[in-house]
This record gives sequence, C-alpha cells and structure tokens, in this order.
Amino acid sequence: MSQGTVLYNDAWSVRVYDHLAGDNQRDVPLWLDLAARNGGPVLELACGALRALLPIARAGYQVVGLDLSLHMLQRAREKVAEESAEVQARVRLIEGSMAGFDIGEQFGVIYITARSFQALLTRAEQRDCLKACARHLRPGGYLGIDVFNPKLSMLIQPGGADLEPAEYTGPGGEAIRELNHTDYDLATQNLRWRSRQEWSDACEAPQVREYICDLHYFFRFEMEWMLEVCGFEVEALYGNFDRSEFTAESGEMVFVARRVS
Repeated sequence: MSQGTVLYNDAWSVRVYDHLAGDNQRDVPLWLDLAARNGGPVLELACGALRALLPIARAGYQVVGLDLSLHMLQRAREKVAEESAEVQARVRLIEGSMAGFDIGEQFGVIYITARSFQALLTRAEQRDCLKACARHLRPGGYLGIDVFNPKLSMLIQPGGADLEPAEYTGPGGEAIRELNHTDYDLATQNLRWRSRQEWSDACEAPQVREYICDLHYFFRFEMEWMLEVCGFEVEALYGNFDRSEFTAESGEMVFVARRVS
C-alpha cells in the first residue's frame, strides 16, 4: 500500500470508526465498577466519539473526555447535544494530548481504552502520560489501561502481516471493502498499520481512502514495571474486559492499577 492519511485526521475516518464502534460497550461495565468503588469524577483519555464515556455520564457521573483529534471531538459534541440536559451538564470535553496533560483537577477513575495508550510511541510520552495520570488521581484512585497482547507469530512474519479483507456497510450505507497490512519494527517495538478502504459513491464512481496508524506494542512486565515506577500498584491484569484470567493466548491485557497514596 502507498502512504496514507494519519488515521482520525479527517472526518471520513472518524465517521466510519464511530459507525463501526456502534453500541459496543464491552469495556464499560469495568469502568463503571471502578467508579462505583472509588467515586467520580471520571476521565477518559483519547475519548474519541464517547462510545464508552457517554454511558458513564448517563449513569450519573461527572465525566471529562480528552482527545487530540478535532474531528473526534466534533463528533463527540454532536452526540452530547443529542442527550438530555442532565447528561449534557455532566460532560466536559477538552482538546489535548494524553502525554503530559494538565487539567487542574483530580479524579476517582481515569481510563485509556481501545488500545489508545499504544499511540504513545516513545518512553518519554508513555512516562509523561502515566505520571500525569498519577497527578490527576486522588490517592487510591484507579487507572485502567487496555493494550493488545503481542503475538510472536505476527511479529516475525517477513514483510509484515496481512489481515483477511473486511467487508461492511459504511455510515452512509456504502458497501466498503477494507484491506489491512501491518509492519512491525522489532528494534523499536513500534508498528505501522495501513488501511485501504474501497467503495462506490451514489453515482457508482469508485472511491478509495488510505490511512496509516503508528502504535507501540507492549509486553506484560514492561507495562507492570512502567506503572509501578510512575506511582501505581497493579491490582489486576485481565485477559479481556470480562475479567477473564490473563494467559499467553489472551488477545488483550487489561490493567487495573491504583495510585499509591
């Protein structure tokens, strides 16, 4: 694939992402449970179009969403405007990076879901984010982070890894075919995911969009060590949001850490 636009840097990719995410709330019960155990307010970093944060606001918690993408925040504001006045009053949205953010208040729960923490590619960015989380949590507050569990078979494939083509209906009813390829850099533990979306518009004219997304992949003890160094005690590691036990075959690493008082 050729070089493409950085993912979420245009309105189309945001509409597609929000459409595909739909009502997926598999992670929300975990964040709600943490809020029930420690109280609000709740902060989501890289909040996107509020797939996970709006249900928490509807449950009665004050919430703050921070995101770097102006297109994501625009979509988030549109969705908040569709909520009741009570829910709208509980939501605050902020433009900014999760690396070294400074909001000026403390929270009972902070979470980074949908593998968004992996968008931080350097140790400095990762450290700054975790230290900022510690500063913004009350003593004993919870931090939740989801990252994928790397598979050696994928990392060592010569020439990178291709996924099976995906076909789905887009936000405007388009029949979209998506091709995905990932290249892994074993020296930096960074990857570059490339996506090509093909469809026809209302006039049957062929359309193509190409995107890239750079991520860092983590291993279990790397994450645990970073959390501990940055002021957290790891309370749990799950293999999925259903709180299943983490194993070598788990697709996810879901960390729940508590700020050390």
